[in-house]
Amino acid sequence: MPLSEGQKEKLANWLHSKNTNPDCPSCGRNEWSFGDIVGAPLYPEGTAHSGESVPMVQLICQNCAFVRSHAAIPIGLIEDKPEGTKET
Repeated sequence: MPLSEGQKEKLANWLHSKNTNPDCPSCGRNEWSFGDIVGAPLYPEGTAHSGESVPMVQLICQNCAFVRSHAAIPIGLIEDKPEGTKET
């Protein structure tokens, strides 16, 4: 899911408020672009994919293509799903 302009602004403000390191851990540059919100699949211990996922927002280094991700729900980029429901 692509980020809206409002979500991009919210993410930038959140990163700034948390004093995150703006430099890429791979190449050391500070040249990020916004990626999408993607779902990282959950694999409960000793089982196959549960069908659930953790929404993650991507930041992509424009120099070396390193992908950095942050959990989207705690940032407020999307709402948490209702208790007992599964994402598909």
